[in-house]
This record gives sequence, structure tokens and C-alpha cells, in this order.
Amino acid sequence: MKRGTTKRRMRGTKESMSDGGMTVMRCFLWSLLLCSLSSRAQGFIYTCGGTLKGRNGTIESPGFPYGYPNGANCTWVIVGEEGSRIQLMFLSFAIEEEYDFLSLYDGHPHPTNFRTRITGFQVPPPVTSTGNVFSLRLTSDFAVSAHGFKLNYEELHSTSCGNPGVPPKALLSGAGRFAVGDSVQYSCVPGYVLDGHATLTCITNAGNTAVWDFPAPICRGMDH
Repeated sequence: MKRGTTKRRMRGTKESMSDGGMTVMRCFLWSLLLCSLSSRAQGFIYTCGGTLKGRNGTIESPGFPYGYPNGANCTWVIVGEEGSRIQLMFLSFAIEEEYDFLSLYDGHPHPTNFRTRITGFQVPPPVTSTGNVFSLRLTSDFAVSAHGFKLNYEELHSTSCGNPGVPPKALLSGAGRFAVGDSVQYSCVPGYVLDGHATLTCITNAGNTAVWDFPAPICRGMDH
């Protein structure tokens, strides 16, 4: 009787340990699965972009205007004719400030060609490359996003300065082909005063490239 009792107890103990071990194993595997899913969700990279050719066109961030994806890494390379330049005209811009960025490269997207990095919710002024290749790279983190951006790009020849842009609260007149010799005039809406040169003229610089003689002015509120 004693032996049978001992045997039953040992069997019960073994079964209990087996059940407990299976429970621990299930919990362990479930934890690994959750961790794996979490890592994938946080580490997913959304790629897009491409090489663009042609005299002009439009670029939008993926999902614009409803928001670009988290984990975005999108690169656009604009290639113009030999001897031309590329100008970017931003129509809309909203990128999570200090966490997501639009990086510009004066040439192909290589660190040596890095020009500037844009972030925030203000529409940037026009940007012009020095050569016939201009690259953009959108990078976002794995948290908050924003509406994104939309821009037009245009190929400029050596005799064109390109659109100088219209700053907030400013008015532009005299717009034409923006060629060498052309001038434009700026003014401000009521309640704002001009800070900078009211007239810009397209000239040829020492490198025989068409440029504006001054940067575009800005309009400041009269109470500032």
C-alpha cells in the first residue's frame, strides 16, 4: 500500500510539473511573438521615390495631404538636361518638426552633396540647384506624422533665374520669364511692411549663371 501511495504521489507531482512547464513555455513563446510583432511594427521602413526626368513636374510625399507613413525613407532624384539647373517651388509643407525631415542634395544623394534639411510647418522659399541634378530625401520616425509636402520642379537654363517666390503676406508683380534683364517688384498686404529690396533683377554672375541680384524680401507686421 505504501509503495502504491508513493507511486501515485510521484505521478501526480510529475504531471503537475509537466503542466506548469507547459504553461511557462506557452508564456515564453507568446512573449517572443509579441516582441517580434512589436519590433516589426516599430522597425518597418516605407520606401518610395525614384528618378524623374523632364522639363517640369510635381512631387508629393506619399499619402499627401492625409499624412505620410511612419518609418518613411523616400528619395527622389531629378535629372535635367546637361547645363541646366533645377528649381523647386514648394506649394505645401507640413513635416513633424525636429523629428521628420526633407533633406536636399545639390546633385545625387551623397553626403558630399548635402545642402540643407527642412522640417516644420512653414512653406520654404524656392530652392535652385547649381547643376542639372537635384535630390530630395524624406525621412520620418516611427511615431507622429503630418500632412506632408507638395512641390513643383522646373528645369532652368543658364539665362533664367527662375521664380523668386512670394513670401507670406507679400505680393509679386512684373512676373515674366524670369530671364536675364527681367525685374520683379514686391509689396505687402495692408498691415505689413517690406523688409528687404522691393525690386529684384535677374543678372548674370561671375560664373555666367543667371541669378537674382538680391534675395526675396519678407513682410513684417507693423506692430513688430
